[in-house]
Amino acid sequence: MSAYSPLFSVSVDHAFWTQPTSELTCAPTLETAEWIRRRDLLVRPQRNGIVVFCESARRELLLNGLEPGSALLAFKWFANDPLFSRYTLPVIETNQMLYLRSKNSMHENDGRHRLHTGEHLDNSLAQPMTAPILARHLERHDMLRKPVCVVEIDLADHVAGQTAGADYYARFSARKSFWKYYFVSDANAADMVVVDLDETVRFATAEPEQWPGNRRALVFISDREIEMQQRYAQRFQLRERSKMGERVLIRRLPNADVHKVTQEIVGSRTVLVSEIFIN
Repeated sequence: MSAYSPLFSVSVDHAFWTQPTSELTCAPTLETAEWIRRRDLLVRPQRNGIVVFCESARRELLLNGLEPGSALLAFKWFANDPLFSRYTLPVIETNQMLYLRSKNSMHENDGRHRLHTGEHLDNSLAQPMTAPILARHLERHDMLRKPVCVVEIDLADHVAGQTAGADYYARFSARKSFWKYYFVSDANAADMVVVDLDETVRFATAEPEQWPGNRRALVFISDREIEMQQRYAQRFQLRERSKMGERVLIRRLPNADVHKVTQEIVGSRTVLVSEIFIN
């Protein structure tokens, strides 16, 4: 059996994910899949990405003397989570798509290649879906199920001339939201407070709201936006103040949920607000 060695790998990560996950699916374009088939390369999935292997004995023949642009392999990433866009930055226009190229990647000290200049992906990498440089990698069904990004690897950039496989990666950042707690109670709002045990976030008490059924909800809003996370480290408590001191009513308040995010206007800008209802 022939031995194979890695040519390159590509993965896409996300600041929202705090534990190993496979929320993205990677697929080669039709042209790339045919190019790979004709050269007997192997493509294997890895977490949120792929690894491409070449038969070791044929590696030099495949890569020797490659000119830039002569061996372009393109891959598309699709989100498995229907809420992906709700917690993801950058926010991309409907008619645009993130287009990443190995020729523009940044070489890091650990030998990896970051497919964007900043720490995270940003809007500068977006291209109109009709732009020829991107459109050549898209099929008709990509207009119905839009990829979250397209990555183009030029084998002449970093793969040719080295024995180990080149390792490329990209990373999305997460959106932020204000946290807004609702607590149904007839207590005096001035006597209730949400406390951060880590002393990082403060909560202001807003005007109580009247709900159907003659119910009254106390409202507490964070003083800053909090980055969305798959699992939060925040430790907030609900306490009641009195002349005798503070009494803990709820030792650990529930954290935000990406399913319950709304938009509100604060000052002159529209912000995201995570609504959290305390039972």
